[in-house]
Amino acid sequence: MKLLSSSSSSLPLLSKLTLLVVLVCLDLAAAAKGSCRLARKCCDGKDADCVVQKTPINAIIEDPSDEPCYCDHGCLDVGDCCPDFKDYCGVIDCQVSDWSDWSKCDVSCGTGTTVRTREVLRPESNGGNQCPILEEKQTCQASKCSKRHLDKVSALRETAMLLPGKFAPKRDNSKYDVRSNLKSYREREGQQYCVVFEVDKAMKSCINDKDTDDLTRSNTVCVLCDSKAQRNHLNGRCTGHGAEGKRTRFKNVLSPKCHGKWTRIDLTDECPCKNGADFMFV
Repeated sequence: MKLLSSSSSSLPLLSKLTLLVVLVCLDLAAAAKGSCRLARKCCDGKDADCVVQKTPINAIIEDPSDEPCYCDHGCLDVGDCCPDFKDYCGVIDCQVSDWSDWSKCDVSCGTGTTVRTREVLRPESNGGNQCPILEEKQTCQASKCSKRHLDKVSALRETAMLLPGKFAPKRDNSKYDVRSNLKSYREREGQQYCVVFEVDKAMKSCINDKDTDDLTRSNTVCVLCDSKAQRNHLNGRCTGHGAEGKRTRFKNVLSPKCHGKWTRIDLTDECPCKNGADFMFV
């Protein structure tokens, strides 16, 4: 019974001895690298005297790897802190959470912005690393668009490529069922139609050519959209068809220096201009 009692009482003592050995080993390991804790140093700012020198200064010449380390806050900028500086001197780096999921696009149609954020779990203190950015943004493309809206957005970005009206095919009016009002070009079923523009700006080269001299500022011109120039991916309209009341661009194919901007003012079955179609889309 006494032997059992003696053995059980010795277990706590053995654990204490083991812990002591571990601590001593850790201290020795820290000392080998230079330790602020063992040197009992922790200084503000930049302090050249707050150094932990493991060996005499002359020994560095023989062993360049045996460099001193510092326990002042300036070591954070220089990068020569002792391994236990932050822990011993209470330096805490900012800690942040993981990124959140990206938010929904802030528009329902076209190009918008999506955002993700993260939060500060623990702010920096005592000279620790500052917090990184807490918000990131990136562009996104929203697809919940009506066909009408997509068509308008696309039309505003297009440039109308033109040929003079003399190249426009002649329409056989005896076989053409004239409608008084063209409400939707999607319902034309491949029939040609006319777009009326008011010229806002044109280069001088347009005026110097008799085929394009109608392209002068404030002048009204008619542009024919023939069935051969209509595009399926644009729901059957011509490229550069424009949007009503909006300024878009044009360029003459035969003389590219002739270009400018105009505003669509009407969309009709037949060209109402004096000479019919002044130009045609290609």
